[in-house]
Amino acid sequence: MTAFDYRHGGLCNTVDRHEHDYFHFLVDLTDAVIATRDIPSLAEKTADYLHAFFGLDFISLETVESSTFRLNAHSFAFDRQNRRTCNCYSKSLHATLLGTALRNHEKILFNRKAMLEHAGKYPFIDTLVKKGLQVLLHLPLVSAGELLGALAIGSVRHSHFTPDVMELLNRVSSMLAMAIDVILLHGNGNSCSALPLPADSSPVEQDASLHPHNIIGNSPAIQSILRQIEIVAPCNATVLLQGETGTGKGLVAQTIHDLSERNMHEMVKMNCTAIPSELMESELFGHEKGAFTGALNRRIGHFEQADKSTLFLDEIGDMPLDLQPKLLSVLQEHQIRRLGSVVTLPVDVRFIAATNCNLAQKIEDKTFRSDLFYRLNVFPITIPPLRERAEDIPLLARFFVRKYARQMNRHITTIPEPILDMMSRLPWPGNIRELENVMERAVILTGNSTVLNLTPESLSGFTTRTFPVTVQTPEPIRIPAPVIPQTDRNAIIRALRETGGQIGGKSGAAARLGLKRTTLLARIKRLGIAVDDFRGKEEMPSTVTETA
Repeated sequence: MTAFDYRHGGLCNTVDRHEHDYFHFLVDLTDAVIATRDIPSLAEKTADYLHAFFGLDFISLETVESSTFRLNAHSFAFDRQNRRTCNCYSKSLHATLLGTALRNHEKILFNRKAMLEHAGKYPFIDTLVKKGLQVLLHLPLVSAGELLGALAIGSVRHSHFTPDVMELLNRVSSMLAMAIDVILLHGNGNSCSALPLPADSSPVEQDASLHPHNIIGNSPAIQSILRQIEIVAPCNATVLLQGETGTGKGLVAQTIHDLSERNMHEMVKMNCTAIPSELMESELFGHEKGAFTGALNRRIGHFEQADKSTLFLDEIGDMPLDLQPKLLSVLQEHQIRRLGSVVTLPVDVRFIAATNCNLAQKIEDKTFRSDLFYRLNVFPITIPPLRERAEDIPLLARFFVRKYARQMNRHITTIPEPILDMMSRLPWPGNIRELENVMERAVILTGNSTVLNLTPESLSGFTTRTFPVTVQTPEPIRIPAPVIPQTDRNAIIRALRETGGQIGGKSGAAARLGLKRTTLLARIKRLGIAVDDFRGKEEMPSTVTETA
């Protein structure tokens, strides 16, 4: 097919566009949509971008009036000289061929034969047939499970909608649904009016930020993150995400994957903190039947699952030291071997790692390999804590209120301005995760009111009571008692009590147990033993038996 290259103003005579071009198109369209505040402008910009990039001959943006279930359409047709004509109309969704399918959130693709069969019954189809369209696609626009409209696009060429094009159009439809949702809630749609608001309140969707995958924010810090994502997503470079817990590292990782060439496959995720060290190697590499006691069947590990895709290793700083060289080898060689196997398997995996730990300190403490760090640190991205992007807090608060209000079928339209001001001044040690929890609780307490039930007293009490002042390190791994021999735990506890919690040195617990300091620290962490509990306490009799 011949497609118009909108970035260069000429024709691109390649059959398939590179994924990189798709990415730039999506970014450019998103930027244009963000600045749009009414449906007619949104329809016009969408039509111009879709025609320029794909060479489409017909584009129609249709929004649904929820009260009357009518489609308000803004349609654009382009001739061979790229001249555009516009037509606006309204029709009952019940009276259209598309009604049932759209209500079921189904895509509809008409070929020329199907269009001819329905042309006599439906004037809309008849008009498109006369224009020479060979194929017509209708995509439902759905946000939070609610049908907001449809995107109708057509072409005079038979084989226009290839799988790659369809994938990109699915992303476009998701982004347009978000945009329409914001516009309608602003009261700038075809038939929507602004909601009456108290003088000291703020609309839930006021100044809402729009970006794929819900990376919300207008702060310079977030805009910098988005630019870095744009740069690195099309590449296969390893990415290291750093930031406090709750800042959205997982969301950034998912966005990088979704905007990459590997997005046709699901991203594989593994939290290094959540898996016992004894099982982690099998989780990553897989194992053959009989590789060890309890290996009753072959298991495909995360590396193989992520072949041709992305492997996201969260909390990489907690990976056991003895497993780090094996990870380094995979990063360098792109080959794995299942436990119990002699066969080496090639894997095509892109790595994204995340940590809330200070890896430099871990390297100094000899608990993280420097060579692995350098291999992971190809493209580092630091996610800022919420306290450093306070201007984004109102946007995030409105987003979460809207999210949970819909889930609970609540009609919350406003958040009091004094509450938003107070929220912007709080430190939020739990970051976005803490903010989301507070908003969910407030929605629950609001009931049938349209104004969010959140007072300064309850907000302050909730944040200080529920979360610690700082969250820099992950919670210790809690292993069920049967996994770790009870005698090992008892011996460590007894040594810690006898030494007053001292780990290293000639008189420390490690020396008494005949272990290296780092080995003992690793076991203490794995067992979830709090060393501080033993510091400053008197020695207990050796006859005391500890329980898990």
